[in-house]
Amino acid sequence: MLLIVAGHDPTGAGLRADVVTAEALGVPAISLPTLLSLQDEGAELVEPVDSRFLSDCLARYVPRCEVVKVGAVPTLEIFEILAKRLRNLTVVWDPVFRAEAGGVLSEATPEEALETFGEAVDIITPNTEELSQLVGRRIRTTVETELAARELVEEYSLTGVLVTGGHSADRLDVWVPAEGDTIAWEMPPGEGAHGSGCVLSTALACFLARGLGPETAVERAVRFARAAVRKARNTPFGRVVDPAAQIRRDAALGRAMQHVIRALEIIESDPTFARAIPQVGMNVAEVFDPSMGLEGVIGLSGRIVLDGDEPSVVGYPIPGGSKHVGTVALTAHRLDPSVRAAVNASYNGEFIERARDLGFVVSSFDRSEEPEEIDSTMEWGTEVAFRKSDDTPDVIYDEGDVGKEPMIRVLGRSAVEAVTKLRMLLG
Repeated sequence: MLLIVAGHDPTGAGLRADVVTAEALGVPAISLPTLLSLQDEGAELVEPVDSRFLSDCLARYVPRCEVVKVGAVPTLEIFEILAKRLRNLTVVWDPVFRAEAGGVLSEATPEEALETFGEAVDIITPNTEELSQLVGRRIRTTVETELAARELVEEYSLTGVLVTGGHSADRLDVWVPAEGDTIAWEMPPGEGAHGSGCVLSTALACFLARGLGPETAVERAVRFARAAVRKARNTPFGRVVDPAAQIRRDAALGRAMQHVIRALEIIESDPTFARAIPQVGMNVAEVFDPSMGLEGVIGLSGRIVLDGDEPSVVGYPIPGGSKHVGTVALTAHRLDPSVRAAVNASYNGEFIERARDLGFVVSSFDRSEEPEEIDSTMEWGTEVAFRKSDDTPDVIYDEGDVGKEPMIRVLGRSAVEAVTKLRMLLG
């Protein structure tokens, strides 16, 4: 069981981010607020919780927990309570003294906090600015980071210090352990997000609670936090970290995989589809995460081909498995988010007429009109077909060009729906 003791930030960081992180990682957690705050353009109002109340809560819950993550602590008195109550737990401390947008969250100075609480801590997770406050001097480079972290490790007998480098010149995350070598990771390009430090420290505490060793727990926590930053949400309070993004992505991937597998089963079990298999083969694709490009699309690694007079699936569904049909699905999803899937088929005028008779929206593009500077014919063609149509197309076709086979693409909200529409075209 994980215990989370941190300040409540209504804008999405602090205790809120901590709890969502624990839920995302499947670790049961008890959460206790140290403070309530009003935050907009900084911490405008900070109200510490009653120290006796917090102490009584800790006395009740600590015996049921093995690991604790500590965030913002508003007073020296609460630091003293934590030092007394948490001495038998593995403690991960995110030393937050100021809100990211400005404003003081703690009356205690970093020096007072370390003197009171430092010996109860196992791992500290500061950013470079917070590390500078803890050691009392400016930290800018990786060398200075390692030296300062090493001082804290030795003085307070820590398991290690994990420093995030978003505010440093080198932009490196650095793990300085009591035992073993220092490890550094380059930070990815792009801006950070509000609450990223909260997610990192809580993820680390979660992996420790699962029984992982410190180095493995640190590496996994860094990866998890970076994914949460990449998926940060834009809010009226700026970019806010999204620790649940990975859960949603995994769920969407699972759904897309199931849909594509079912669509392939439908095709392979029905000889009628043999009429629609083009010379280059057929593929089915469904988008699960458009931000990843083609790697966010489940497609068949091979093709659906003719085996005698029957359709036969060659390969298996994987992310990025289909370039051409995947690009059609991805482009269509960008133009209409309700569309997530596509399947290609050989061109046949009867199929097009039947599509119109069924009330499907049919559109097309002409390969001979493709500009020379276009990188992707499928992206360009799908965009042209959407522009030509008053509504989202169900069917997009082209009549080919020199060396290019005429083709039909059928769109759907899922791979199963796209294949079902194609089956209707086949009669």
